[in-house]
Amino acid sequence: MIKSFGHIQIPMKRIHLELTNVCNLNCVFCPKSVMTRPAGFIDTGLAKKAITEIAENGLCEKITFHVMGEPTLHPDFFEILDHAALQRLDVGLTTNGTALSGQIGKRLLDYELHQVDVSLQTPDEKSFALRKAGALTFRRYHDGIMDFFSEYHRRYPRSIFKFRLMNTAMKANSGESGQISVISSTAELRNIVERYSRIIHGLLGLPFPGSASFESKLKSLVHYKWNVIEVLPNVFFETYLLSGWGNAFDDDVTPLSRGYCFGMRDHFGILLNGDLVLCCIDYDGKTKIGNIGESSIREILSSDRLAEIMDGFKGFRLVHPHCRHCQGSRSSLGRVVKPVAAVLGLKVLKPFFYKHTRLFE
Repeated sequence: MIKSFGHIQIPMKRIHLELTNVCNLNCVFCPKSVMTRPAGFIDTGLAKKAITEIAENGLCEKITFHVMGEPTLHPDFFEILDHAALQRLDVGLTTNGTALSGQIGKRLLDYELHQVDVSLQTPDEKSFALRKAGALTFRRYHDGIMDFFSEYHRRYPRSIFKFRLMNTAMKANSGESGQISVISSTAELRNIVERYSRIIHGLLGLPFPGSASFESKLKSLVHYKWNVIEVLPNVFFETYLLSGWGNAFDDDVTPLSRGYCFGMRDHFGILLNGDLVLCCIDYDGKTKIGNIGESSIREILSSDRLAEIMDGFKGFRLVHPHCRHCQGSRSSLGRVVKPVAAVLGLKVLKPFFYKHTRLFE
């Protein structure tokens, strides 16, 4: 049953809780290089406070440890996980996968999470160079993720496990490297998903499906859009278009006043310092509407400022200056097309997709 909580409707799909903005990778496509927030870790007490208030008020279907950074680096990562379990709150973990082959991965095998998302993103040795992983080789990275997956899925087949891959069809500007290329054709995308599907079937000792159903799923994949394909029960590949993180790497953008966003519709974010922000791609806290260390989540979500922003979304108006920049465009054509595409994609198609597929974000 959907009900109101301040100016939003609950339960949301998810609430993003950022445990840290520190990461052990330096991916060239990540806005880490332009982030102005200081590096750090959320205070453990503050994280528990957020989790308790979220659980007591039934604010979301699950919390997701994700905005920026690698959440498993938090020194009290498992203490925070334990608190979420005590609150009977489903947890999603978004990880770059580097820790899954070590002691953290071994400890995680004792936790039945609702969902594990591995940002595999760069599926081969050549593209892995974009992660700037230091001494970590692609083979060690790949094998660590796959070994963890096979054991975790055997233990917890009901947990959702998602491998995320990155399409670069749109050649988005990305930090110091400008335009990059990872998966930039439909044929390449289908080959990679098929190859990884064979790998995970082999790890689990299962025959690879040669069925017409699986072939149909593969043929539905195209490189210029977001795709989700279920290759085993509760095992998904998600392929998503590389974005500019709200035009993070591009100042030459004309802000738009019209559009639509799922921020505060199906999710919002809480950053490591307690700032509550409108959406999960606000890497720098520019849409802060309050701080959970100073006010309750209810007080923040009942604020006049949020009411103004939400009323704008209802009329397809972008009220917040950062939202206008995020959805802005460099070209005159984009300034016409993007508002229409945002409304069509987020207001119409994405809810349809939620209802008609087994998608879990």
